[in-house]
Amino acid sequence: MEKIVIIWAQDPDGSVFKAVMDALKNKREEMADVVGPATSVLRIGELEIYHEYRRVLMAGREVRLNHGEYAMLYCMASAPGQVFSKAQLYAAAWGEEYLHGTTSVENIIWRLRQKLEQDPRHPAYIKTVIGAGYRLQISTEKEKRK
Repeated sequence: MEKIVIIWAQDPDGSVFKAVMDALKNKREEMADVVGPATSVLRIGELEIYHEYRRVLMAGREVRLNHGEYAMLYCMASAPGQVFSKAQLYAAAWGEEYLHGTTSVENIIWRLRQKLEQDPRHPAYIKTVIGAGYRLQISTEKEKRK
């Protein structure tokens, strides 16, 4: 009698999938017809974003974000180094035209820095570009020292 085991597990780094594939490597072909994980992961320094699951990790620890925080972070992480205006970030979060005079974007950037940065007053990841907007830093100071 043959058994089939299905595993459903959190696998942020793909190690469980690799172990299963290694175990099946020398088995019959019909057993090894396994589809790989479709999760897209954005990695910038110690920041990891698992978009399919709306999951964010910083240095291996999970960071809980609300809708606006996640949308703005994902927008910037999708094009690291690119400068995004307040209007672009506002539209990414709410799908609406930016209302000049509102501090929504600044407040969300402040909260993201509180949640992600070791020193929010001197951010390594979310940088302000004066007169232009914000960008997600491609490499952190920590990586430059290595």
